[in-house]
Amino acid sequence: MGKIQVLDKSVSNKIAAGEVVERPASVIKELLENALDAGATHIVAEIKNGGITYMRVTDNGHGMSREDVPVALLRHATSKIAEASDLDAIMTLGFRGEALSSIAAVAKLEIYTRTQDEETGTHLVAEDGEIVDCSEAGCPVGTTVVVRDLFMTTPARMKFLKKNYTEAGYIEDIVNRLALARSDVSFRLIADGKEVLFTAGDSKLLNSIFAVYGKDLKSTMRPAEYEEGGVSVSGFCATGAGARPNRSMQSFFVNGRFIKSPLLARAVEEAYKNELMGGKFPACVLLVTLPPSMVDINVHPTKLEAKFADEKAVYHCVYWAAKNALYQKNEIPAVTLKTEEEPTLLKTTAATPVSQPSTSAAKRPAVIMQEPAILKKAEPTEPFVWKGLTQKTERGQAKISFGTERSFVKTEEKPKEQPVQNTAEPTQISRPEPVVKEEPKPAETVPKAETIYEPEQVAVVSETKQITYRICGQVFNTYILVEKDDQLYLVDQHAAHERLRYEELLKQYEGRRIESQMLLIPVTVRLTATEESLFYDYQEMLSDMGFEAESFGDKTVILRGAPEALDEQGLQALFLEVLGNLGEKRKDATASKAQRALYTIACKSAVKAGNKLQESEMKKLLDAVFALDSINTCPHGRPITVAMTKSFIEKQFKRIV
Repeated sequence: MGKIQVLDKSVSNKIAAGEVVERPASVIKELLENALDAGATHIVAEIKNGGITYMRVTDNGHGMSREDVPVALLRHATSKIAEASDLDAIMTLGFRGEALSSIAAVAKLEIYTRTQDEETGTHLVAEDGEIVDCSEAGCPVGTTVVVRDLFMTTPARMKFLKKNYTEAGYIEDIVNRLALARSDVSFRLIADGKEVLFTAGDSKLLNSIFAVYGKDLKSTMRPAEYEEGGVSVSGFCATGAGARPNRSMQSFFVNGRFIKSPLLARAVEEAYKNELMGGKFPACVLLVTLPPSMVDINVHPTKLEAKFADEKAVYHCVYWAAKNALYQKNEIPAVTLKTEEEPTLLKTTAATPVSQPSTSAAKRPAVIMQEPAILKKAEPTEPFVWKGLTQKTERGQAKISFGTERSFVKTEEKPKEQPVQNTAEPTQISRPEPVVKEEPKPAETVPKAETIYEPEQVAVVSETKQITYRICGQVFNTYILVEKDDQLYLVDQHAAHERLRYEELLKQYEGRRIESQMLLIPVTVRLTATEESLFYDYQEMLSDMGFEAESFGDKTVILRGAPEALDEQGLQALFLEVLGNLGEKRKDATASKAQRALYTIACKSAVKAGNKLQESEMKKLLDAVFALDSINTCPHGRPITVAMTKSFIEKQFKRIV
């Protein structure tokens, strides 16, 4: 008896479904693409439990006739191509006829559909790939597809699904991409009864960007356009302020289809060369339009990849579109403040009609900036301190010793008794120097300034080891010159401080005690759907790293504490970069992910190149550096110290041969 046998239809359908339906997001993608191909202008997607138990997609497209509905569930049944030559001119999102067949093979499927010409619609029910019922039903024009209990018949694949919020994040990312690709279509996504996305469908891409990414990224977007040789590129690219630590904010669409293309990403990043810091990636939404004969999108089962007949031409157009956006002149809006008389024009009662504004008032801009409320707040109890390296002293003292000509000392010494002043006259209050109250705030509520590390603070420092050296000075406000043991050392102050800070953070993290500096004013951070799922996955690890963060709703996280006291933008960038490090798809252990995240925190908190140091500060830094045990690189691998021997220098001056 032969060993080769023909598989049962149900088995072959499940195998084929594995190529198309990887997770709930795959189902949503196929159903949304079918809705767009059907000419829909309004699409609603609803999911429950990450789409695992329930998914529904409703559209107002042209629908399917009663004769076509059962045929649509057959494999390779499609209305979009008929001959092999049609593959050279594909302009629809779907064309292989595998979506509904694959979904029905691994889930319970229901379809409600009606065309404009029919008085009643059709209701179809399918389970395990077989049609259970197909009958008349009352429904509006368009199609509604309901998918329940995904992978219930294939439990081996069910166990590979991730947590509900992670799967919901994948679905949201798919809907976001399609909403950006088709700004002329209104999209609505509902997850567990809550609306998480709505686009107006007004054909304005910038409005879709606002709905998907929020106002912060939208404000950095600049139009990008270029056309040459039949290839047209349009869309928006962000300025440097909208850069991200990963490529999650890059969206490329070819003839309306979202694709992942290293070629296009490389073209944009090349356009931004020398404009962004290392490790930062530009955000963009670019729509590439070209003749269908110049692109092949049938190269992957999920249709997320594409091949171009002329890669050089496509690269060239995307590159110059990004360049045009990057070098576009920024518009500087004019701001007009209200006058004292204008608010009276807005007050009205039933007996007094509103007076007609004057001609000059009518010509004012429609948007008027009001006086910020923060200007009316009382002065903070603690003076503002520039965040630089500080020298630790006794409890309650912190001395700013460089980076500014001023120095500030905070002490707990009780001030002398002073006569009682009339608090009604603020001008009579005399405050010759900053003084704290008798009962100071708890240490964790006062933002800490950055500290330079004394030798005893570093684990690898030997207290008995005596090191003799002479500081010669600082070069370019970046490198410290040191004479030691007949050698001249050049020490990179940033790399050295970064290594010391990392060693301290690593020791604290392993002991689960990284100190979190509570923020006087909490900072909100807007996340993408993928970043939000990463936040939930690594929330405990982030807490161990000193981030006091919690969900604030609408893909926003609020930071109440952080391992470093940076400004608002610095904290937002640090948090997003740490999330990006944790989310990198490397085959690393969790400990390695944590270490890379600590690299980022150490880098942000270390003294920067270009900061002028005083000799006492250089000495404290060098004491710790020379006590390191066989470590001469920063966490990123750059050298800390470079040495030149006395004999080498004498040879350069021909003192010895």
